[in-house]
Amino acid sequence: MKLKLACLMAAFTFLFAVPNLVAQPYQATWESLDSHKMPDWYHDAKIGLSMHWGVYAVPAWAPREKEISYAEWYGRRMMEPKNPTYTYHRKKYGESFTYDDFIPMWKAESYKPDEWAKFAKQMGAKYMFITSKHHDGFCLWPTKYTDRNAMKMGPKKDILGEYFKAARKEGLKVGLYYSLYEWFNPLYTGKDIPYSGLKKVNNYVDDFMIPQIKELIDLYHPDFFFFDGEWDHPEPFWKMKEVVAYYYNEAAKRNQEVFVNDRFGKENRGKHGDLYNVEYSYEKGNEGLLTHKWSFWQGIAKTFGYNQDTDMEDCLSPKQFIDKTIDGVARNGNFDINVGPTAAGLIPEYEQYPLLKLGEWLKVNGEAIYGTRPWTTQVEGDARFTSKGEFVFATFLKWQGEEFKLKAVKPLEGSKITMLGVPGELEWKWNTADGLTIVYPRDKARPTLCSYAWAFKIQVK
Repeated sequence: MKLKLACLMAAFTFLFAVPNLVAQPYQATWESLDSHKMPDWYHDAKIGLSMHWGVYAVPAWAPREKEISYAEWYGRRMMEPKNPTYTYHRKKYGESFTYDDFIPMWKAESYKPDEWAKFAKQMGAKYMFITSKHHDGFCLWPTKYTDRNAMKMGPKKDILGEYFKAARKEGLKVGLYYSLYEWFNPLYTGKDIPYSGLKKVNNYVDDFMIPQIKELIDLYHPDFFFFDGEWDHPEPFWKMKEVVAYYYNEAAKRNQEVFVNDRFGKENRGKHGDLYNVEYSYEKGNEGLLTHKWSFWQGIAKTFGYNQDTDMEDCLSPKQFIDKTIDGVARNGNFDINVGPTAAGLIPEYEQYPLLKLGEWLKVNGEAIYGTRPWTTQVEGDARFTSKGEFVFATFLKWQGEEFKLKAVKPLEGSKITMLGVPGELEWKWNTADGLTIVYPRDKARPTLCSYAWAFKIQVK
């Protein structure tokens, strides 16, 4: 008996001493990765704060003529003779001024991540994320794979370390954006061009990109990843199945519920990943219920990174912004709202204003947004629907007057219908011909902090 027990203990010790012999929950196959479950916390959260911040916040410029003009692409556009940024750069800085000359100018002297996290909560966000490395290749953490990082150059800070600490102090989930490719890294392009801080390795993907992503996972334990910059090559080039399997398995060891987006490789978007990303426009092709979780990702203005040339007319108004939030959530989406801080580390006032108005609206109407799921009908006229348990929430984007009409909803007999933020019940009637009519008396005050959209809570089962 003692011999058997000793053998069992020895086998147990051996298995746990050799991690490769212990079965991993996820394998580097589509079948295995596609079985991963999107965490309920993301389904419930609905609102997140995205931040694009880096060296590009120093020149902080993109032409305003276009519908969308990403200022964070300055480093690429300044090299394209037919792009307005090329002319702008040479006129303002001169022909010999390189993108890397901006690095020592990025001081991040007003970087206060505690204030960013408090702002995220004030605007109603339940999670936040930031660019760990954009396409310019500058890293916001002290990576050991290149000196081209914010600890060795520019700000001389572990920006990500401070960011994660602040977010988690406020009880927010926190994640990362990471660009797979880099515009001018000679390890990737094969071209021998000056590139500050680069350490020579044999292979960009195996010896640089994958180790960096694993480094981020092991250092910060992010709750999610938004990958990007995948479009040059198919997934086998990037080996993203292996990367994501590693991420899932490391998270499983910590009982951490995580997710990734759908940017695994060229032509892979909308096919794999826990989350499908849609940038700036989501209406076309998404008229019905989207059964796979998705997010619409955009900034207040026509850019992700800070553009000093932004004008108020470029920005969404609070009304436009709140309507877009309500509409997207009704269609099974989250709103990952982006701001682009200045080089100093300040969120521009024109970006703060509509987000704070969203936060005010959510204080009254958050019950119709947070923790909800799509209903069988998403849209009817000016109304958008969400559901939670035995209730349907009908949120009207326009004030209807004394009668709010809905054909899609049949309340439970004896249902008490209320408008969020308004004390007391409202009279209602339902018949086969007209559907539901909710009566809002003319002499009844409208809810405070609710001048953008109006949500009714209706019991249906």
